[in-house]
Amino acid sequence: MEEEFKTDALFGAREWTVEELATEFRNSLAELKWSAVELADRMSALGDYRPYKTILRGIHRVMGGQVKVSGEMMALVRHMVRFKRRLRRSYDFVTWTKLSDNSLTTNLEDFRITLVPKTRGRWLVNLVHSSGYSPPWPRWQDNLETAKNMAFLTLDNAQNWLLEFDHQQFKERASTTA
Repeated sequence: MEEEFKTDALFGAREWTVEELATEFRNSLAELKWSAVELADRMSALGDYRPYKTILRGIHRVMGGQVKVSGEMMALVRHMVRFKRRLRRSYDFVTWTKLSDNSLTTNLEDFRITLVPKTRGRWLVNLVHSSGYSPPWPRWQDNLETAKNMAFLTLDNAQNWLLEFDHQQFKERASTTA
């Protein structure tokens, strides 16, 4: 059986238990303030080609300690925790303007970001690029803090999409001139 090792600050590497892995996984999701559904959404957006139900079932089984957290899944979640911290550090300075409908808005990286309040304290995240491109809107967020976090993540996704689009356009132009 394959051994899992965890680095302990005092004693070096030691074996992870299934329970420790599940706890670390749940703690990471808690820091992200993500549900299993939000992780499944992110995994799909990053290219997990499995059926959505399969992704979600696997996440629920991991969270419940029914199966061992795969190294890939743990790496993705820990990466997302570090990524969220970097985004917050980069964008915590953002000034939000309150609109007459109680929405909050800001301009950032050629995008207009608007957070729209909905019923029961939820928020809708809307981004529009100066070119008119609008990335898919994420699910409604449960509170303002998670809406801001999701806005920054959606901003990064949209920037990546625009870069991919530009790269594809470049490749197409290069192939027609060759």
